[in-house]
Amino acid sequence: MSAFSLKGGFMRGIGKLLFLALGMAGALQCLAAEIAFSSGSDFTEMSLELRRAGDINPQSIGLQVTLSPDAQRRLAQMTREEMHQSLTLFINGLLVSTTTIQSVIEGPKLAISVPREIARNLVPTLLEPSVP
Repeated sequence: MSAFSLKGGFMRGIGKLLFLALGMAGALQCLAAEIAFSSGSDFTEMSLELRRAGDINPQSIGLQVTLSPDAQRRLAQMTREEMHQSLTLFINGLLVSTTTIQSVIEGPKLAISVPREIARNLVPTLLEPSVP
């Protein structure tokens, strides 16, 4: 076997690795950004709306929260950095929703639409006493 054919095979192998690395980098950019909140430390106030007359989305409940200053800062930074990307929201370790970021969220108040199937598992965790 000549040195030229070994070099050509080596170069093709490098090309395949480079193509694979570029493909993986592109795939990582497509992954949704994630933010996780703990109701015990990230929410200073919480309320649930289970039903509303004329509700356009009766398959979900409304969770209204007031974020702690640290949670506000994390959310604002995440939404600023990931504008127009998908954002996956976890509360108490449970996947609550995925949405597309349309603007920077800076205020302390947040309204979250939680599908009833997820709410069945989430609500008991919201009732746990907060850890000081």
